Amino acid sequence: MVVDERRVQEDFRAKLELALAEYRRWEPEWQTLATKINKSRTSWLLPGMADGLGGGVERPERPAEISIAATDGSQIFPDRHEVSSCFLINIGYILLHYGTGEKPLMSSKPTLYYREEEIFEEWGGRRMFVNRDLVGFKRSLMEFTELADLALAAKAEGHPVVALSDGTLILWNLEGKPQDFKESYLQTTLEAMDSLRDARIPVAGYISQPGSQELINALKLGLCPLEVADCDRCPWQAENQLGFNEDEIGAIQDDLWRGHGLPCSPLEGLNDAVLVSHVLSPGQRTPLYLSTSKILNEYGSHRIYYFYLDVGAEIGRVEIPEWVATDPELLELVHACMCDQADKGQGYPVALAEAHERAVVRGADRDTFYRFLRDTFVKNNIQTSISTKSFKKRYVGI
Repeated sequence: MVVDERRVQEDFRAKLELALAEYRRWEPEWQTLATKINKSRTSWLLPGMADGLGGGVERPERPAEISIAATDGSQIFPDRHEVSSCFLINIGYILLHYGTGEKPLMSSKPTLYYREEEIFEEWGGRRMFVNRDLVGFKRSLMEFTELADLALAAKAEGHPVVALSDGTLILWNLEGKPQDFKESYLQTTLEAMDSLRDARIPVAGYISQPGSQELINALKLGLCPLEVADCDRCPWQAENQLGFNEDEIGAIQDDLWRGHGLPCSPLEGLNDAVLVSHVLSPGQRTPLYLSTSKILNEYGSHRIYYFYLDVGAEIGRVEIPEWVATDPELLELVHACMCDQADKGQGYPVALAEAHERAVVRGADRDTFYRFLRDTFVKNNIQTSISTKSFKKRYVGI
């Protein structure tokens, strides 16, 4: 195992050195790479080049007075083995004031769903029981709408506000869902975005330890010797060589890439965070990139841009809507506040950490909830039962 691990690390270092060399090679010619990205067809997600490649953008100063709004959510999923098929969503919300001496707002808002119309929903012509997937969608939507309401209320009281969301602002998981389901969730999200934009409250999503690979994918595309790449017809794939004669196939195999697999393969296994960690210094961010996720075609004026940020303890990915990305004042405000929050949270935005603590429902909380629910049913002469499986998990015979 040690021998294999040493070989893996040596291979990783070689890949990283190549990635950094390619990154620096394309810095002055990023528009050429951007053109190739636009013309090529790949099976990977590629970045939209907004500001090109380059070194770090320095950290701006945070305003003396600012309020940070943040939310996070947790849940008790419906369980058919329990006394009731109800479920609970708990939203933790935080409003931290800096420079004014005001006390922070730190609380949570639990909501119990138990009525038949709440635990059964109809989408795409199908009536379905609310499963874990649907509860997750509902929780994410509540997190964002509660965040918008909190930030708007603070702005109405005269506070300059930045709204922070835990995780991505891109509803990746809506792709492939029934159209009425997708439209409903998108409409609610975009209406909240509209409200924040109209109030000029910047909103940002923070992703800790991101595994995204868009920048690496762009560099992989840069390694492809073809002027315009088409991954579905890649001539280095044996199944795509039927249209080539023997000399052409021989030339392909004898090219610089002989013995190295596909031209793009030398960068396999890297992600963007590893790359930019060797480019940025603490407090610096990368240039802006535009996400090319298909779901964003339905975001209108709220298309999502992102940048990577060195907060000291890690590289985070920060996502912002287009109206924040194109407003230099709001962009600098997000950059400054995200760094300041990470400083106060010892490497992770403190407002998001506190919102998580208010929201989280632990295993012991779940057990207490169901025990209280059963006792209350009994006291009110409501017949209850749990599955044999649930009973056996609680009362072990040996």
